[in-house]
Amino acid sequence: MIVSLVLFAVLGLVLLGAAAVLTRRKLGSSAGQARTAGPGADRKVLEAVALGLQALAEGRARDARRLPDVQTVVHSGQRLTVQLAQADAAAPSPWTSDVSGKEWSLDPASLRAAGASGGGPTHPYSLTVTLGLHRGDRVLVDLAQLSGPIALTGDDHEVLRLAQALITEVVSGPVGHLATVVLVGSATTPPVTDGLGARSARLYPAATRKEALAHEDGGTAAGATAGGTHARRLFVVTAAQFRDERWSDAPLRETDALLVLGWITDAQWHIGVNTDGSLDTGRLGVLVDTHTARFS
Repeated sequence: MIVSLVLFAVLGLVLLGAAAVLTRRKLGSSAGQARTAGPGADRKVLEAVALGLQALAEGRARDARRLPDVQTVVHSGQRLTVQLAQADAAAPSPWTSDVSGKEWSLDPASLRAAGASGGGPTHPYSLTVTLGLHRGDRVLVDLAQLSGPIALTGDDHEVLRLAQALITEVVSGPVGHLATVVLVGSATTPPVTDGLGARSARLYPAATRKEALAHEDGGTAAGATAGGTHARRLFVVTAAQFRDERWSDAPLRETDALLVLGWITDAQWHIGVNTDGSLDTGRLGVLVDTHTARFS
């Protein structure tokens, strides 16, 4: 009897161990598949965002209506949604408005079905970039809508990783087709540039504030095609450079964005990078569980 009980106990332990191994293998396989499929799937999502924003801009122009201020863009896989700063129920096709008028959405597949195409969709939201994921949905923000300095704070390594991911997406992705990123002073050094995933003509180094502000993007062929009105500039400086060159009073355009790597007291927007990969976006109020550098 005792021998039988021992045998049953041993057999139970063996079965539990085998189940645990199989579970780990299954989870590991799923994660590996997600990582492998990441870059291609990532590009397709950004292409859908670019085409959706182009359809929005073209539709509003066709209806002779003012472009809305887009606070966030959310891609859930099945739906593409823009959240507006002000309620507006006049969503242009193929977009549809919710009851409040503050959210417009569409099926990304409808963009392809409608025949929307082009290597570089033109729209005025070129600095719309991925902050990260919230409950699996990709969350993007138009940095040009954030007037004043945007400070990335937290662990230096994580801040650099996030900044590099943002810069890379703008200069190499389809959404930022008409945007230029200007790295200034110490932001042009290897700690920043070595981690960039792309080399692009839309990435421009400048030694000083004066040189950076003199850079024009509207003269490019793409900018000329869009009438020069959709060109956007993102300036990237370190906190030390911001203070030394008095970027707080720099004559930026309304469509420019200024990203500061590190803590500054003059920041209008603080985005804190937490050790678990989530972001504290402060008064921006955007929920991010995993920032973009952790999965891009």
